[in-house]
Amino acid sequence: MTRPDDFILIFSMLTCFIMRFLQKFCLALIFACAPAGFAPAGAVEAIYQVTQTGIAVVEITAQFETRPDGYWMRSVSRAVGIGRLFAPHEIRSEVEGAWRAEGVAPQRFQAEGNWRGDARRTVLLYREGMPQPLELEPPEGRTNELVPLPARRGAIDMLSAFALMSRTVTQTGRCDLGGPIFDGRRRLDWSSRTVGSARVTHAGQEIESLQCGLESRLVAGVRHGDDPVRATQPRPAMAWLAKVDPRLPPIPIRVEFASTIFGTMRMELQKVR
Repeated sequence: MTRPDDFILIFSMLTCFIMRFLQKFCLALIFACAPAGFAPAGAVEAIYQVTQTGIAVVEITAQFETRPDGYWMRSVSRAVGIGRLFAPHEIRSEVEGAWRAEGVAPQRFQAEGNWRGDARRTVLLYREGMPQPLELEPPEGRTNELVPLPARRGAIDMLSAFALMSRTVTQTGRCDLGGPIFDGRRRLDWSSRTVGSARVTHAGQEIESLQCGLESRLVAGVRHGDDPVRATQPRPAMAWLAKVDPRLPPIPIRVEFASTIFGTMRMELQKVR
């Protein structure tokens, strides 16, 4: 079974030194103290189902809000049906960030929940392009090899990579981009390339979509006990993005990728509300 954080990946970077430091310190303090779980009033919700050889194994609920100055996203991934036997989990992730000319600048990322009965919690704050762990449960180094500090610089979280892709498609009509991702324990390289336009069936009708080839590769933070050669192999996927709601930028309506066990896994948009 593929790990839940891989699904989400298929789902994203002032004046004087003292003033800049104080502004960033206060902003980090606000985010650190702010309670999670409150969605902005303008958030839109999309529900996805992940199937393996046609059998539902995971449900993902994603909420989005984009503003002229930034973005907010939340996702909840939970095992359903037979997936609860092989990979029981419920993981909640949330990010808030700002748009930059060169891409995105996440400000606070949080993920918590359980994976096969083990409690997980990650809180990252960002300063000067460096993700800084505020909370990690289990502690850093216990479950995965340590990621060197230089390898973390400039890395964003998975939800911000998703937001960047949607924004790039909106602005250019293409999905040619990539960069580093750090989730608190693992450092990955990800990339997306434009394949072309394609008509796909969604909600009972054919719609025009942008087909994008995706790839992610673990470069640091191999889980203890995993085979490093296998763990660092590139993981390709194919995604189809389309604008299905006037309140949203183009979002994936279908993603297909190989299972780590057998067969093909497919994530499909079920509804937007």
